[in-house]
Amino acid sequence: MDPLVFFIVLASLYGVLYFFDRFFKSCMHYPYDAFLKNTGLSINFMSLHWHTSAFNRTLLRWGSAGNSCTRRVMITSFNVGVLVTFSLLPIGLILLIATIFSSGEQDSSSSVSSPVGVPVQLEILLPGVNLPLEEIGYYITTLVLCLVVHEMGHALAAVMEDVPVTGFGIKFIFCLPLAYTELSHDHLNSLRWFRKLRVLCAGIWHNFVFAGVCYLLISTVGITMSPLYAYNQHVVVTELTRKSPLRGERGLQVDNQITQVNGCPVNSEESWVTCLQNSLKLKPGYCVSADFVQLNDESSAISHHSIDGQLQCCDELNPNVSCFEVVEDANEDVPVELPQHVCLNVRRTLEEVTEHCSSGVCNEGFCLRPLIRNITAIMTFKRQNFRGEKLPPVIYVGHPWDVTRTVEVSAFVPRYSLLKAAWPDAWLLLLKYNVVFSIGLALINAIPCFGFDGAHITSTVIHSFLVGRVDQHAKRDIISLIITSVGSLLFALALLKVAWLSFLRPLL
Repeated sequence: MDPLVFFIVLASLYGVLYFFDRFFKSCMHYPYDAFLKNTGLSINFMSLHWHTSAFNRTLLRWGSAGNSCTRRVMITSFNVGVLVTFSLLPIGLILLIATIFSSGEQDSSSSVSSPVGVPVQLEILLPGVNLPLEEIGYYITTLVLCLVVHEMGHALAAVMEDVPVTGFGIKFIFCLPLAYTELSHDHLNSLRWFRKLRVLCAGIWHNFVFAGVCYLLISTVGITMSPLYAYNQHVVVTELTRKSPLRGERGLQVDNQITQVNGCPVNSEESWVTCLQNSLKLKPGYCVSADFVQLNDESSAISHHSIDGQLQCCDELNPNVSCFEVVEDANEDVPVELPQHVCLNVRRTLEEVTEHCSSGVCNEGFCLRPLIRNITAIMTFKRQNFRGEKLPPVIYVGHPWDVTRTVEVSAFVPRYSLLKAAWPDAWLLLLKYNVVFSIGLALINAIPCFGFDGAHITSTVIHSFLVGRVDQHAKRDIISLIITSVGSLLFALALLKVAWLSFLRPLL
């Protein structure tokens, strides 16, 4: 779906909801108002809001359940969360400053670099812009999960500190979900500074832990999926685009397991890409018997060069044949009956191949190398079905990019016919989304910026540590306001810079 079409459809749905909301409030005021009150729903222009207090008792039971040892573990965990939050603050600020003052190019000297030397900068991720629109389901699901985990952290820490939780809520502003936890401000402000920081930092800490759990699941996906899937043994075809040149009765089929490409073993998605690249870089030769060559040679009477200078010994109007060069073995001579160049049917020749050769050495037959353009490769895909039975090889003449662009593969080979290889790939993609979004949400919330946890954390620290030096509460508020304003300014500048580089400048 085109991004513009998606946003138009979404805006239309919001418009219909808003229209019926206004209509029912004017014609069925009391029943409709009772329905909204019981469900906690409220509909505004281009936004939805849901508020509930149904989970308050459940959270209270969770917080009070367990023995004193469990409580000590949770308190220790929230203490670590405070330390992690304060360690994320300078990282977030450095990232903002590096983003603001970078040149916008991928230059390691103007941005923060990761341990592997890849530039790290702030980036806005939007479906249909720099993320595939097909992944919008993962995008929204991840945002909701990360926000729920964040708010549950605040709620659990509040219950542990005997701060009443009065409710939860989720807002959808167009396609952006927002969540919040409603606490008793009087009870929260009455806590000592470190106990209050436990509550304020718990959301960031939970996002950080959630990212770690998701990363652990990604790292062990081969083990956790092993009862149902064989991981990194072969690759299985999960999708062929409509315009894929490998579609057809003699082409690749969904659920085919690919074992080799031109003799290169395929046991993972990385080896799949490497083998396709090697098919263009390392053009292999093929061992064919002399009898086959003599029976199937279709050489033209006169060899000639085509427009691009490529030697031709075949009819250029016949797409099924190609000119092959006989590669001489350094230790043996080519038999007299074989010419230096022969014209053979590509598919028939590759079906007769006994092995591949590179230096002209063959155990049986003679080494023939196809004379094709540098941007073209002959690829032979060896495949098997679900039961491990070998299927006829698929032969394709073209550019490897045509394959990678139109054929989707997975390293998860199902052990049972009812399973689909796309399911663990979807699970893995969701985990990756959660790692990126959870770390991003933790970093952003640690920054002293209006509307984020960092603003409340900054205010708590200022009022706790400057109370002996700055007596007046209003002056401490001003200091906290200045720090938060600076953080908000840095965040706004970085956001504008990224928006300009990612969305606005390409449109001009």
